[in-house]
Amino acid sequence: MPFAELSGLVAAFCWTLSSLMAPGLIARFGIMRFNTLRITIASSLLLVICLFGQRFTDALWEHSFAVMLSGVLGIFLGDTLLFSAVHRLGPRRTGVLFATNAPMSILLGWLFLNETLTLRQLFACALVLVGVVIAILFGKRQSTHAWEDTKGKLSVGVIMALGGALGQASGALLSKPALLDGADPLGVSALRVGTGAVALILAYSLYYRHKQSADSLTLSQLKLVDYLGVCALATIGMVIGMSVLVWGVGNANVGIVTTLSAIVPVLILPGLWITTRQRPALGAWIGAFLVVIGAALIILH
Repeated sequence: MPFAELSGLVAAFCWTLSSLMAPGLIARFGIMRFNTLRITIASSLLLVICLFGQRFTDALWEHSFAVMLSGVLGIFLGDTLLFSAVHRLGPRRTGVLFATNAPMSILLGWLFLNETLTLRQLFACALVLVGVVIAILFGKRQSTHAWEDTKGKLSVGVIMALGGALGQASGALLSKPALLDGADPLGVSALRVGTGAVALILAYSLYYRHKQSADSLTLSQLKLVDYLGVCALATIGMVIGMSVLVWGVGNANVGIVTTLSAIVPVLILPGLWITTRQRPALGAWIGAFLVVIGAALIILH
């Protein structure tokens, strides 16, 4: 299903915009306050859409436990770890580490869903991942931009990014049975994000509210434009990006859709060029070329 597999590309574009918007907002809000507000806004929007559109079906409630667990792993843990890594490592290095969610998804799908991939599809997925790695590892010149600095220990940032990738892969896997049984993708996304929002609100209220970063601003210092930025990021990254991805997971192979969504690091390069005013190196363009070829092979199989 080419259209279903294209959902991975749409999600990648949405997440690229989110990654470029996030660092400044995270610095102003603090990681947990930023993520709690972002997911709560996204959850509210999805709930309204689903209630008016009558998207909550019996098929969803039959798989409610798995979908809610998907929200805990993919949204509460995965998303929090991902944006923590963006804060520590910057969007470029986090992107290449988060791209490992593709092979993780293929492995999990093979282990638990009996999914199979042809040699051609495996080659195409590998080509995409190789292109992503080349584009990121060799895709920059000497840079002094703040997004290339490491905040804290490098090993902690790496573990966070890999943990976010595993959470994303596990969440996608757990949501697929409900989608295969006919649950509405928006309803599944609303329940996932809603569960993540409840978990984040509890964690923030009980623990993180008293442990704000010294660099983050107080509520009185934050401006309307900051809140509008979080609203925009929530709409683009979660309401649109995540919902499209969930729809794709339900209508195509988990590994293929997730592999296409892993090209975020390549899409980030033009955005970084505009933001940092530093042209990516030759390796970035070679990697992008490999990603385009691999994506074409996946979509046209």
